[in-house]
Amino acid sequence: MPPKRSDADESSTESLMIPRRPWRPLVTASAGVGAAVLALAFLLGTVPVFLIVGVGMLLLAGGWVLLLGLPSPRGTTGVLAGAGLILLCGGVLSMEARTSLLPGAVALAMIVEFLHQLGRRDGRPRLVESVSASVTGIGVLTSGACVLLLTPTDEGVACSVAVFGAVAVASLADLGLRWGAGGPVAGVVAVALGAGAAWWLGTIMAAGLPAPLLFAAGGLAAGSSYALRQVQSVLPTLFGRRAQLASGVASVFATGVIAYALTWLSLGPDMMAVVR
Repeated sequence: MPPKRSDADESSTESLMIPRRPWRPLVTASAGVGAAVLALAFLLGTVPVFLIVGVGMLLLAGGWVLLLGLPSPRGTTGVLAGAGLILLCGGVLSMEARTSLLPGAVALAMIVEFLHQLGRRDGRPRLVESVSASVTGIGVLTSGACVLLLTPTDEGVACSVAVFGAVAVASLADLGLRWGAGGPVAGVVAVALGAGAAWWLGTIMAAGLPAPLLFAAGGLAAGSSYALRQVQSVLPTLFGRRAQLASGVASVFATGVIAYALTWLSLGPDMMAVVR
């Protein structure tokens, strides 16, 4: 008969299987400050929103490869930077161009990414990992670019302030990692903080949405942002400043589509007339 395992052996095995989630102050700061600054930018006008989103895209493109340890770093960084540039340039011209060029910019970035993989001369090691991580980075950039469509309307501004304000407040839950209190408890705290902040900000900004919807949007934005940072917190590559900044910015940009969806629900059928 095989020997019985003691409780000490089981706890030792569990400690080896469950990675420790260290607290990275720069990740928390970049997420909290970035979301707060983006929410403030919506109150100041279209130009500040473009500037903040552009800086965030630059930080994400510059650190995404380092964060995930991807092969062909120069080419992948160039693809992400190009995707961000295309997404931004369309909005500089007009609202119509901003809307029509967004799907085309995403498609073009995907094509360029695959052409980049075909042109690699290193034998294309870790091809699936490289493609999937690059496409994910483009998706995060696109989510951030969604907020560029929301600046012309009061509803879009109000919903964006509510969502990004919720992300900023919920980033305080990361402090639980400092004292070893991360995991589900900190996640619940993040969702609660985000839901309350979104409801409060949405009420002040007169978003015109029912309280349960604001609670749900704030909790979803805060929870998804917190979860993304926690998933990335155990990566062995998360030690450099550029990688940590990319992690924080990604957790903010990932919630851009939630602000867009909340604005859609606020405007209803008028949303299509606005974005056109």
